Amino acid sequence: MGKKKKRKSKKKQFWGLPRDIRIENAKSWIETYNEEYIVQAYAKRFGLNLKNAMKELQIIGFQISTQERVHIKRIIKERKLQKENKKAKRKAIELNEFEEYDETFAFIAGYTEGGAPFGVTYEEIEETYEPVLIRD
Repeated sequence: MGKKKKRKSKKKQFWGLPRDIRIENAKSWIETYNEEYIVQAYAKRFGLNLKNAMKELQIIGFQISTQERVHIKRIIKERKLQKENKKAKRKAIELNEFEEYDETFAFIAGYTEGGAPFGVTYEEIEETYEPVLIRD
């Protein structure tokens, strides 16, 4: 069996192009495009975010419908919320990883085979480290 040839993605050939070249390519692309959401397709094809894709389409002279503008703004808000939720979830996981204490133990060193925690209790810390009073 022979090896399969790797094909380059056609959509990625326009990524990283300077704006003026990208706009020239986009003019011919717009003429052939006949789907519903052109802003999303433009962003995907040329590797832009939705906001910049909308700006460039306006520069070219393409009229974006108000319905599509509302749709794009809603998508941007949803993505922002998803990103914030993901960030909050990641922080919550990080906080839970380092919570090695409870009401009995100041520091939980580990757990026995039966699942009982062991470590340093608050009482042991108070006995060992008595506060030192500094007098002036």
